[in-house]
Amino acid sequence: MVWVEKYRPRKISDLIVSDSILQQISNWIKLWNEGTPVKKAMILYGPPGVGKTTTVHALANQLGWPVVEMNASDMRNRDSMKRVALMASLYGDLTTMGETQHGPNKIILIDEADNIFEGRSKSTGGDTGGISELARIVKSTRNPIILTMNDYYEFRRKSGASDIINNSLNIEFLQYRRRNDTDYKQFRMKLFARISHILREESVNISQGQITRIVDANNNDIRGILNDLESMRDFGTGPISDLDIGTRDSSENIYNAISTTFKSGNYEQVLRALNDKDFTTEDYLMWIDQNLPEEAPEPEDLMRSYDLLSRADVFIGRVYKKQHFAFKRYAEELAAGVSVMINDRNPHYVKYKFPTLIMSMSRMRESRRSRNNLFSRLSAISHTSRRK
Repeated sequence: MVWVEKYRPRKISDLIVSDSILQQISNWIKLWNEGTPVKKAMILYGPPGVGKTTTVHALANQLGWPVVEMNASDMRNRDSMKRVALMASLYGDLTTMGETQHGPNKIILIDEADNIFEGRSKSTGGDTGGISELARIVKSTRNPIILTMNDYYEFRRKSGASDIINNSLNIEFLQYRRRNDTDYKQFRMKLFARISHILREESVNISQGQITRIVDANNNDIRGILNDLESMRDFGTGPISDLDIGTRDSSENIYNAISTTFKSGNYEQVLRALNDKDFTTEDYLMWIDQNLPEEAPEPEDLMRSYDLLSRADVFIGRVYKKQHFAFKRYAEELAAGVSVMINDRNPHYVKYKFPTLIMSMSRMRESRRSRNNLFSRLSAISHTSRRK
């Protein structure tokens, strides 16, 4: 059995999670045990490998409840949601047949909910109607529903997702925000204690310095740390040299890329971060545009940075006009130059804001769709084009 599964936490106390996150989850479950809470669902969102799904199973195991799970490999359209999640949320299981149900008796897990694909029809293979049906289930459920997500903000942009978010407790599954806060110290202490326990159980000899290198290379990706440690067990019980420790390629998320852009002051480092990104060039420009005033308080720095950003936006326009997608790389390289345009940086921590333009476009999606449907009907009646 691989180490990730063999040493998967079986109870809450085994989790390598910050106390603040555990407190929020515990309070939510306590509300369920006392009665039906206002927020009937909980969303755990954060990068892969930090322990979102593991936390759900450890919680259920400690409570003695089964987990009814729908993951990304399942079809999650309207019919599937009704068949699995709705039945599980309203009715007891076979072990409670004939008994009076008092309070919740299971947890419904929708894993990687941000990957629900709302296709236009069944023929496209999409999860048609899955989100809207899930929103109805969240409002009527008699059992806790937990959704895990890697890209919370991408999910927010989906049609009907706002109903789920508004009726859910939303917890960002970050082990820590800054290296000098209490959460960071707690995370490192719990992590190194768990690693030491696993290495003793497996009789693997790795120095503290080598363990630190593996942990630093994976940031807070616990799954990646355990996989790297396990890959070294074949060396036996002898000491392992530094040459035996490799690194893993990983995709860069928008928060890390924006932080590197604003804080590093190193243009080459920003370009390396953009080589393997999990976001679009357009999103990158909008995130810089939204958060630039917070990171560059001086007018001269703002002027130079926005001038560079506007030049990058010109290339985005050429992408759409000429359908020449190589121009996107030019836009990225120009926007990355913001890192060296700011002379007087904000020395304080900045909580980056989601671009308001994307949020407003998402909110208006339903109104645009309704308007287009109306135009289609009027064009048929008046025998004119929808554009006319």
